[in-house]
Amino acid sequence: MNSHQENLELARRYLDGTATPEETRALEELLRTDSAFRRQYLRYTNVDAALGSGRLSAAPAVQPAQVVYHPSWFGWFQWRPLAAAAAGLVIGLFSASVVFGIVVQRGVERRTPLAVFEPGFENPQMPLAVGFPAGSGRWSGDAARVVTAENGVPPKEGKFMLRLEPMSKGVPRIYQVLDLQSVPSSGGSETRNIEISASFAAAGDDATVRYVIRAFAVSETPASLDAAWFDRRDESIASATRGLDVMPGTKGWLTLSVKIQVPRAARSLVLFLGTRTPDKAARTAPHYLDDVRVALLTSPAVP
Repeated sequence: MNSHQENLELARRYLDGTATPEETRALEELLRTDSAFRRQYLRYTNVDAALGSGRLSAAPAVQPAQVVYHPSWFGWFQWRPLAAAAAGLVIGLFSASVVFGIVVQRGVERRTPLAVFEPGFENPQMPLAVGFPAGSGRWSGDAARVVTAENGVPPKEGKFMLRLEPMSKGVPRIYQVLDLQSVPSSGGSETRNIEISASFAAAGDDATVRYVIRAFAVSETPASLDAAWFDRRDESIASATRGLDVMPGTKGWLTLSVKIQVPRAARSLVLFLGTRTPDKAARTAPHYLDDVRVALLTSPAVP
């Protein structure tokens, strides 16, 4: 295998989530030092993203790749195989506010917003517990607080946003549990199609960062979930994950979305939103979260 093929294999393993820490560092070094490979890498990831949105293929978008029933646990930031990249994983290298995610017949889907507690973090006095939330109607997390514009980052919407503090160990993340008991099924079907989106931004742009949204549909009610549930998360009846790797030099807000098919038996939807900086030495700058949205997607009846 020549070096060109080895580099592409390294990129594939990284996008698949099977790269070792040493391979990840090797890839980052290649991207920093080899401009030809950097352009090649961008083409590779953008082709995958185009396949996921259907721009390069007449085949249906591979949405089922991101939804798992009775899943085994892959780790907080581990990817599905390359199908996940084909479903819309994009590497952002430019200054812009970009929306990433599967786009399937957006013109005909109807979106019904679902209630999210403080989706824009506009209440600077809102309670913010540590750890897993006790019930619905609250945010909780590891290290976060509501702030106004700072570090050159203005809120995406309104006057406030959530600051995710840097952590030398672990992953800055927050949680919310949504009550699904009053959410109707889509057209009487056995599942409900729900989309979650959120916008992320970084205070610094000199390190690679990974933004992630995870959603778990569970049969328990919000009141019956507690911190112990986290150790049983592989018992969820459906889950979905979407991640976005952002390379150094990226500025502005990035909006990430994920869809999950929620079985009728689910009574709660657990949301996880987090960031990860692979380079431990670069874990000094905060990241920001804003404009969290959850919507029930329904398709119009066929005449």
